[in-house]
Amino acid sequence: MQWRVVYPESPGVVKTRKGYVFTACIEAEKEVSLLFYKKGESRPEIAVPLSKEKSFGDYRAVMISGISMDEYEYNYCVDGEVQQDFYAHSLSGVSEFGKEYPKEEHAVRCRYQKENYHWKKEKFSPILLSDSILYKLQVRSFTKDKDSGVREKGTFRGVEQKIAYLKKLGITGVLFMPAYEYRECSKEVKEPERFGERKKQVRVNCWGYTGEANYFAPKASFCSNDYPYQEFCKMVDSLHGAGIECLMEFYFDGSVGSSQILDILHYWMKTYHIDGFHLMGKGVLPEVLVKDKWLSQSKLFFSDINAEQIYQKQIPSFRHIAEYNDGFLYCMRHLLKSDEGMIEEFLYRNKRNYKNSGVINYMADQDGLTMMDMVSYDERHNEANGENGRDGIEYNCSWNCGAEGYSRKKSIRRLRMGQLKNAFLMLLLSQGTPLIFQGDEFGNSQGGNNNAWCQDNETGWVNWKKLRQNKELFEFVKEAVSIRKMHSILHLESELKGADYKAVGYPDISYHSNQPWYYSGSPQYRHIGILYCGDYAGCEKELLFVAYNFHWNEHEFGLPSLSEKMSWEQILTSGEDAEIETEILKEEKTEKNKKKKEIQRKKVTIKVGPRTVVILKGKQDEN
Repeated sequence: MQWRVVYPESPGVVKTRKGYVFTACIEAEKEVSLLFYKKGESRPEIAVPLSKEKSFGDYRAVMISGISMDEYEYNYCVDGEVQQDFYAHSLSGVSEFGKEYPKEEHAVRCRYQKENYHWKKEKFSPILLSDSILYKLQVRSFTKDKDSGVREKGTFRGVEQKIAYLKKLGITGVLFMPAYEYRECSKEVKEPERFGERKKQVRVNCWGYTGEANYFAPKASFCSNDYPYQEFCKMVDSLHGAGIECLMEFYFDGSVGSSQILDILHYWMKTYHIDGFHLMGKGVLPEVLVKDKWLSQSKLFFSDINAEQIYQKQIPSFRHIAEYNDGFLYCMRHLLKSDEGMIEEFLYRNKRNYKNSGVINYMADQDGLTMMDMVSYDERHNEANGENGRDGIEYNCSWNCGAEGYSRKKSIRRLRMGQLKNAFLMLLLSQGTPLIFQGDEFGNSQGGNNNAWCQDNETGWVNWKKLRQNKELFEFVKEAVSIRKMHSILHLESELKGADYKAVGYPDISYHSNQPWYYSGSPQYRHIGILYCGDYAGCEKELLFVAYNFHWNEHEFGLPSLSEKMSWEQILTSGEDAEIETEILKEEKTEKNKKKKEIQRKKVTIKVGPRTVVILKGKQDEN
């Protein structure tokens, strides 16, 4: 083995014709050496000093020749402490999930990763935010359940085997919770106690929102074999082959610089063909990431973003940034459980959809109750988390429909099913990009636990038996997704204006109540009718009317008049079929010559039952 100091270029390990260049990012004042381990050996074979002689900032590099990295692993020793390479593309010693982090300092090592996957789908065209239906999942908990129906449970391969299911549901993009290497079992911590010390209970972090991470490496314990790179690439390739995008979440604790965050995103985008990222935590600078030219076609989600400030009144050629937070969730949950004073905000959230940025809408996320638990529990039930039930979000904006938790009463079960259907229609009929959390489409429950980050068991795993038990809900969601896709007016690239600016006889969106074309805006209202005109989405003479009734009483809606050869037809309801009534009204009209003329007009109404949403479509009469 020979080595020589070189100028740093690309961080990590790069193979050249002359050997391997190792570039480390470590504070300039620290002493650093590169440790090489022969595979299968417990101690390093040799330590190579990394001189500051040709360093740039905190980057320093050395070229190693005369070895094959197929036979070696490596680490860095920084001021006497063994550390993994921040830019490592693969780790060994971490293939078993939930195992406490090894105390032996040389147990976890970095590997050089050959990146030679042959992509079947070399180029995947990005899907517009307006056309996207997103599905968020955690790799392990998504298929770990015994009824998941996959062989390699809890792995990337397991997700790949569920692609047909996701396609059937109508999903266009999968958002992965942290799927890179993170330390699920923290280092042993001792807490002070009245008499001496006690060891803090080590819990398994299933979600991965921690700063103890190696951001460049797919998580080895999420793999069914010893080749994370190959398995992850194959999963992404298969998703793309099915027309589904692959997006990833990254969490930072403030210790990672903006240039390193860019390095991370560039790497996953180029190496693994990732289509977008949800950036979470501290130190994330949206202005820097949005203006990065490498990421101009990648979806970027942030908890908050000022698109006007970033774009300075310009409209991007490809709308790829979006806001991702709980604003939609809390508004919709309030109205779902019939809280008053929510209709105005509902209408705002329903059509919120900016030209230069999008919004990600969801009814449930990992933080908080699942959608089934949202209609089954008034309180959180986190006792199993080991914090006396005090952890997790205290206010979930939920309603148990009459009984806390599981109930055998048919009336309660029927009410819950109706509320879930209402919730999905609120989500899928809103203009923003909808996101479904794993298992919600068939009523997955976590037993009221709204913070299942440490539940690597049946509580935290998706219960696939519910797919069979709640097939009615799954089929309903699938139909609602189909209706959204079928009608472009429900998912435009910019916000609806509420005006007839094309002079087609109807505005693009309008609001109605017991009378057509009238809505008082009273805070006591818990019902509203929304009319969509498809002419504004290139679909001539297409009219949709959605009657939302979140009140516990039946309400009548006045339907706007249609042309003589058209009538209203129900295409979906969350409850019982609505009754459409037509009444012929006769009026006398005095003409200019003072003669009276009798005219007739139709009054069309629909009665919508308590806590029910109905979708109507204007159709051409056959006769």
